[in-house]
Amino acid sequence: MKIICMLTAIVGPTACAGSNPNPGERTVDFAWEKYDYETVFEVLKPVAERGEPWAQLRMGVAYELGSGVEKDIPVAIQRYEKVAAQESEGEWVNSLQVGAMGKPGYFNQNSDALFAKFQLANIYLRGDGIPSNPVKALTLAQYVSDKAQGRSIFYCCEFSGGWYISSTAIAETLSKGHAMNRVCATPCRCQD
Repeated sequence: MKIICMLTAIVGPTACAGSNPNPGERTVDFAWEKYDYETVFEVLKPVAERGEPWAQLRMGVAYELGSGVEKDIPVAIQRYEKVAAQESEGEWVNSLQVGAMGKPGYFNQNSDALFAKFQLANIYLRGDGIPSNPVKALTLAQYVSDKAQGRSIFYCCEFSGGWYISSTAIAETLSKGHAMNRVCATPCRCQD
């Protein structure tokens, strides 16, 4: 097992079995895939209230999509903003397990923060439940694009092949942000 985990750390740390450095995360993700929202929120709510980024992010997703809760974009935005503000430095927060140490619940928090910023950019582009904000959307999309450097961003669920924001989706959001800001630079074509 030690050799397998070390090899997967070199090839890709998401394949290594073992205890999750974010307690409760796997339970939530397995339950979410089964639409078992009672279990999801039983585990998720107290962890999110403690401020752990992975849990805040999933609460944002739940409220944005209306998964197990009533859809509420302003609440989703609040959750995403809390996650987005939690970027940090170090190997632990950048999902490097081998030899890295960190606070449980904060593993891979930088990917969580980028995912939250990506979701916020798209909400502001769509004006979904709020007035659209092309400038804020472009700022967020550009930040995510710069940090991703052409790579996809891992979100969760390595046990089912992993969920990612693809590099293509990041580029498309950035392109839409640029296009909306060109339209808004033209008088009388942009909403306030």
